[in-house]
Amino acid sequence: MPIIERIRAHGGEVIRDGYRLRMRKGSLTPEAIAWVREHWREVCADVWPEFEEWEHDAAVREYVGGLSRDEAEAAAYRSVMGC
Repeated sequence: MPIIERIRAHGGEVIRDGYRLRMRKGSLTPEAIAWVREHWREVCADVWPEFEEWEHDAAVREYVGGLSRDEAEAAAYRSVMGC
């Protein structure tokens, strides 16, 4: 079962707003929330298939291109999503 389905089965939800993701915990236990935090990248990839491409593009723009992290993330989002 995908991670996102397990979260939803316990009343939780991962909400994507552009390239930002947040979680409503629902009735997830503190242990489950800790697990989600430890595996957040996997959760993001499960919710947003382009996540890894976006993350890589943002890192290159930040470290090679010299952009701030916020600028790099925004530019990578526009590039990856074609907007």
